[in-house]
Amino acid sequence: MMNDEPIDIALGLPGPLPAGERVVWHGKPERAALLRYLFRWPLLVAYFALFALLPILATAQSGASWAQVLFSPVLLLPFALPVAGLVMASAWALARTSIYVVTDRRVILQVGVAFTRTVNIPLELIAEVSARERPHGMDIALTLRSADKIAWLALWPHVRGFQFSHPVPMLRGLPVDSPAGSILVDAIMRAAPGVRHAPARVEKAPAAIDLTPDRAPQHV
Repeated sequence: MMNDEPIDIALGLPGPLPAGERVVWHGKPERAALLRYLFRWPLLVAYFALFALLPILATAQSGASWAQVLFSPVLLLPFALPVAGLVMASAWALARTSIYVVTDRRVILQVGVAFTRTVNIPLELIAEVSARERPHGMDIALTLRSADKIAWLALWPHVRGFQFSHPVPMLRGLPVDSPAGSILVDAIMRAAPGVRHAPARVEKAPAAIDLTPDRAPQHV
């Protein structure tokens, strides 16, 4: 099992790295990518646009003037603006408070808007690394051995979908050109030399790796 180790303060984490451990990559999610892919901003905009058609059709059928028809969607603003503002603020807060760090021994997720928590994942526990590239961002999923799990709520939203029984940690909203995937795969290969290197996955995964770890992840 992992023990509680200090982590690099310079990256906004609780303490300095232990002697002999070094950071090989660190980054943060991008607000625009979180807004688009995590909070589904385009779908939200489309929903409100479709919903705005209802008062337009209603006023048009009632024989109202063109001015009344055009301004009828204004009635939706008291509802739409707070929702849009909350979503945008959530994306901003997540991008500002989330930190991803890869060392030569582990992956560290410093997450949480109201209550910060640190999730440490030893490299030896990662069975597969896969990246999903999209036009405005990239997500990297870390599949763990089936016997090792981290609480889904401890990771959300830095976790894949609703896989409650076997949560898959994710580095969300990275730039499309981020080298995080290849650096992480290289770090895993160095941490566990001689392991089998499986072919890349269809979703543009940097690599897939089979390991035989002896430690379990821990969240703080």
